[in-house]
This record gives sequence, structure tokens and C-alpha cells, in this order.
Amino acid sequence: MTDHSHTDTHHPGPPRFVQVGERIVDPIFVDMAHGYDRDNLAPTIAGTPDRDPDNYDRTDFTWRLVAKPDGSSTGLEYAPTPYSDLTQYDEGLHNTVEFQPDAPGVYRFELDAPDGTHELTIEAFPAPGGDDEVQVFDIEGEVAGGAGNDVGGPPRLELVGEFDPDAGEFVVESNPELASDSFAVEDDLTVSFRPHDAASLSVEDVVVEGTTARIPVEAVDEPTSLFAAPFDGVRVGATDEIVLRPDGEIEYPNRPPEWLDDAVMYEIFPRSFASEDGEADFQYLTEKVDYLAGLGVDIVWLTPIVPAWSAEIDTPPGGPHGYSTGDYFDVADDLGTLEDFEAFVDACHEADIRVCFDLVVNHCGWTNEKWQDTIAQLGEQPEDPYAFPDVEAWNTDSKYFDWFDRQTTASEHDVAPAQTSFFNVRLQPNLNYGNLALREHILAAVDFWSEYVDAFRCDIAWGVPHSFWKEARRLTREKDAEFMWLDESVPYLTSMGESEFDLHFDTTEFMFTAHAVARGERPPSDLLDAIEARDEHGFPTYSRILNTTENHDESRIYWEAKAEGHREDPAQAERAALAAAFTLPGVPFLYYGQERLIAEYGTRRESPFADRDDRFDDLEKDPYKRAFMNWDLDDLVDDSDEADTEARRAVEERLEFVSGLVDFYHESDVLGPNANLVREGYRTDATDDVLAFGLEAGDQKRVVVINFGPEPRQVQLRPSVDTTDLFTGDDLAVDSSDDAVTVAVETLAVFETDSLFGQGN
Repeated sequence: MTDHSHTDTHHPGPPRFVQVGERIVDPIFVDMAHGYDRDNLAPTIAGTPDRDPDNYDRTDFTWRLVAKPDGSSTGLEYAPTPYSDLTQYDEGLHNTVEFQPDAPGVYRFELDAPDGTHELTIEAFPAPGGDDEVQVFDIEGEVAGGAGNDVGGPPRLELVGEFDPDAGEFVVESNPELASDSFAVEDDLTVSFRPHDAASLSVEDVVVEGTTARIPVEAVDEPTSLFAAPFDGVRVGATDEIVLRPDGEIEYPNRPPEWLDDAVMYEIFPRSFASEDGEADFQYLTEKVDYLAGLGVDIVWLTPIVPAWSAEIDTPPGGPHGYSTGDYFDVADDLGTLEDFEAFVDACHEADIRVCFDLVVNHCGWTNEKWQDTIAQLGEQPEDPYAFPDVEAWNTDSKYFDWFDRQTTASEHDVAPAQTSFFNVRLQPNLNYGNLALREHILAAVDFWSEYVDAFRCDIAWGVPHSFWKEARRLTREKDAEFMWLDESVPYLTSMGESEFDLHFDTTEFMFTAHAVARGERPPSDLLDAIEARDEHGFPTYSRILNTTENHDESRIYWEAKAEGHREDPAQAERAALAAAFTLPGVPFLYYGQERLIAEYGTRRESPFADRDDRFDDLEKDPYKRAFMNWDLDDLVDDSDEADTEARRAVEERLEFVSGLVDFYHESDVLGPNANLVREGYRTDATDDVLAFGLEAGDQKRVVVINFGPEPRQVQLRPSVDTTDLFTGDDLAVDSSDDAVTVAVETLAVFETDSLFGQGN
């Protein structure tokens, strides 16, 4: 457990490393048109967070920019709206501020708080530019469009420390690396080191020699965080953190928990985990823990279990998804009680399964009592049962009025200052992280649920300021060093790994590529590009990224192959995609029902808008994405005994395949996020179906072959590859010659080899 002397103060957090032109901004909306990736400078909540705190007074916190580089004319900003024609409503509390550096150098801030004055440093590097010196920095913190081809990805580093007792100093190596597609050279790499501003260790005490830092132990009189960021002359990479202790011990608070390296994650849409509507509750889920244990999964992610409008009405749009929180400190009545949930968690723990809670804090729900308290008068209820009445007057005296994002003007439905909502869905009002009391309320929810569960999956993580995530993760890690944080950020952002999240979604690269391969639109080798893109985006080697093929927000990959693509055997395409998810470097992931062919034999959910032309929801694209589980193998089809027998066989074979895949993953010393991917040379006539690659973990090497096609495919490998498949135990050789052995692969084969020979070598 990491204990820092500054964790129980209002200090605004660790130093920042940014580039000129980069905004530390919390925009009025969070979508691609109005701003993406939120942040601000904010005081930390001191002490135990209160569920229902009073608002902080404007005079409680005062920010000052006390030093800036020569040539800078920037200043502090309050509620700017840089990406919108609409103006953000601001009550003037100003407990948080926003900022944009306009010159390279060091900026120093002071925060006067009830517990004293705190300092914060921001180091700004030059703006990224192309060959023509045109700035290419954009609102996502990524290089925009084709400009990325001119500069490549950002560098990365990994801090490794050692205490030298003879010299009486800590030696911290930063190990910087250029991105594989970078146009920079090694000599361009520099590393900036900065201690936490609340520590007694000063930046002058840190002696930097190249990319190594040396710190005398006498300068470390308390557990002290040291931060570092790499710069390649064009782009700044993700920040890492190391903690130095006076006794010479060293900690790495920015590392994922070790248990994640051998974990298989399983997502459950709770109200669909039964065979029919209304059947599933926490007691029902508890009864299924033995099934989950038999499947071999290590962590179960439940989509939201809190009270929510979508779970309280008949045939809700998208199903009873629960992503519109009515109460952050309770569970939904239809699922049971908090005690029932605790019993489910206990049963999971007894089976060595961790539980992941879905934390939805970019927005809440229309039924949330604090949101309702801000409404003084509503118009008539619309005829459409899925619409909400207009707001004709606001209760501006409500203590919660400033807890929600608002625009200064009226909107189509609301008088000024109108609400803003997640992607304009009125059901989901946006929360205002510029209000310190709101931050404390949400932090109290984090504190509350972390007493029950082992991990958080954070919905719309890019819609919540980085400053909050850093504070929230630190709170849970001080209670449990093994607590895990998973972000939903689409596309992924390396900045989410800066002492914030341990595990990251990979929707735009891996999942979308897997869908395209399953549809038959892209070659399977593109999955290797998706894995290698993680390095090009600047993810450090210790980062952990999910290999997901589907989830509750995306179409079932089987449905993609069957309804949207032209694969002859969609079930085989799905099997192959799962094989890729488990064997390529990353953390494997299952969405409930994949192991039972749910998209073929489950009971679909119907959209309430199926007969309407003016409304639609995402179930209309794929009605099986939140289908009911097909538990009863005696009731899979209604056609005939022969069809029922075939369906039973198909489901049992799929379950056996997935269970075997999970077991094989756990037993392998090579598979997992630490393996190195090698583009192993091979030959085949079925390039549209076959994926082949090498894996290297220490002295052990493997060649993996995966077949998306409906029939076994032949692949020629180098003669040094042992043709015995480690997955099935069968020898798959069908031919051999002086320069190759030929194997026939049905779905997945893993071969041992004493060497790897990458394409192009």
C-alpha cells in the first residue's frame, strides 16, 4: 500500500507534462464535435468524501498562475467553450480552472485552500509540427489525420529504480523508446523528471544524466513520487510514476495488478443472463457462479446494477441497460438488495473470481433525485412514452443546480440555462466536474463500491477529467493495491494510463478489425496491425489492453459474419476471432453467450421501435447483442428432433472449445500480455482465411495458426516448427519438403519452435 503525505490534503495532484497548444479543458459537451478527452486543474478532496456535501464557497479555493515562460501571455480560464458555438453556463464558483500553454517552458501555479497554499507545476514542450511547421495537435491529444504520417507515434518510457546503498542514492532508469513508426532518431529522445510538488524533494535534488535520474537518499525524507515523460522533439509520451521511500524501498503505483497478466475477463448483461425477462436477479446470478468457475474465467464485469430508468419500464430502448444512474449508492430493486449483491460477490470470491463494477459517472439519469431537484416546472408529458417533458423553469436555489453541465441559452426542450446531455440524449444529463461538491459525491460512490468489488469498468472514461480519475484511483489503491481500473475510451488514449487506468479497451483497432475479418472484408493479418498499433500509439510495455471481439455496445461478431458479411460459416469465423483474442498479446475477453452460440440459439430482445419510422435503437442493428441466455439445451429450436440435436451438438462443441481455450491460456507460459509478437514467415493459398504469427516469451517460442474459413486450411511453415499442436495434442502434419512442413488447421493450432523468423528477415 502506497502512503503519501499529501494524499489527505487539497493538493491538486501530480505535475503535468503537456505540449504548447494542448488544452487542459473540460468542454461543454463530450463528443467528437464539441471536445474529446476532458481535464481540468482541481483541488483534491481531503479526508473521507461525503455522499451529500454542501457546495464549496468561491473563496474556499483561489488559483494563481505565479510563473510562466518568457513570451507567454496565457492565463487561467474558467468554463471556456473552445469547441462549441454555445457558451457554457458558469455559476462562478471557480473551484477548478482550465489552462492552455502558449509557450514552451515551466508554468507554476498556486492554490490557496483551507489547509494552506499548494503548488503545481506544468511543463510545456513545443507544439508538434509537420515538415512545414504547421501545428498538428488536435483536441484528442493525438496527431490529426495524415499529419501522423509525417511525425509518427509518441515515444514511451518505463521507469525502473534501484537503490545503491554504497553511493547512498536512488538510480532511476527511464528506458525511453521511440514509436515503431516514429520519424525521430534516438538522439532526439529526452526525458523530463519532476517530483510531486507536495514533496520535500525538489527538482534541483534530481540529477539527470541523459535519460537517467539520480536522487540522494538524504533528500527523500518521506515516500515521494517522481514522475517522468519522454519527448522525441515532436511529441510527448505518456507519463510514468515511481515512489521512492526513505528506507530504500521502491514502488510502482502506475503498474497494473499482477493478477491481470493471467486473467480472462467475462462480461454479463445482468438482466439477460437468464432465459427470459424478469428471471435474473442477484440470487440467480449467484446460482450461476459455479458455471462461471467451470468456464474458468477470472473476473466478471456486470453492466450497471444501480437504479436506472431503463430498468424500470417495459421494453426500454436498447433493453434494460442501466446506464442512466438514479442512485449511486444502491442497487436496482428488480435485481435484489445490497445484501444479495454482496452474497453474489462472496460466492465469486470463494470461486477465485473477481467482480468488476460498471461505474457510470460522465452522466447520471433523468430520474436521479439530485437532477430532479433542479427542476422547478415541467411541461406536459409527451405522447411518446420514451420522451421526457420540456423544462419550463429551473430551481436555481437547488444546492445541486451547479452539479450538472448547462449551456447559457435555451435549447429545443429547455429554458435557459438548458441541460447538456451525453450525445444529446435527454435521459442522461451531463455531470459538472468543475463543481467540487459534485466531485466529492462521485468520489464517495467510488469509495463506497470499492468496499464490495475488486475493479471498476468506467463508462465514457474520456468524458470525465483526468484530474478526477487520478484522485479516484489513488483512493482505491490506498485501500487495496490489487484494485483494477478499466477505461472505456474510444479511440483509446495513452494518457489514460498515467496513474489512472490499468486496463484499456481496444475498440477502434482490435475489435473493429476482428469484425471486418469476420465479415470477410479484410484479411486476418490485419489483426497483427491492430496489435502493433498499440506501440505506435505510445502505450508503454506495462500497459494492459483488452482483446475484445464484442461487448454490449457493439454487434455480436457472429451477427457481423452472418448478417453483415459473406462468411460461409459465421460460427467458425467467431471461433477463429476468439482464438485470436486469446493468443495474440493482450488480455482475453468473453461477452456472455459467446461460449454458447447465443447469436444463433439465444432469444433476441425486440426493439420498442420496430414498427416506427421516426425512432430506432441499437437493437435494430443487432437484436442479439443483449439477447437472453440459452441455458436450456432441450429448447434450442422448434423445427424438429434432428434440428434440435444439431443445435445441441453445436452449443456443446462451442462450450467445449471456449473452455479449452480458457484452460490453454491459463496453462501456457507464452500466451498473455507479456508475449512479444513476431510476424513469422509462412505460405498458404488461403490468405483470406489464415492468420499466422509467432510469439516469444523468454526462451520459449510458439507459432500460432488460426483459420477463419469453413474447411481446414493448409499452411506451410519452416521445417524447424514442431507439427504437434499444443492446443489439441494432435500432429497436424500433412506433408513435408526440404524447406517447409505443411499442416492442416481447422480453427486453432499452436506449435513449438526453437526459432522465429520474422517476415522480411
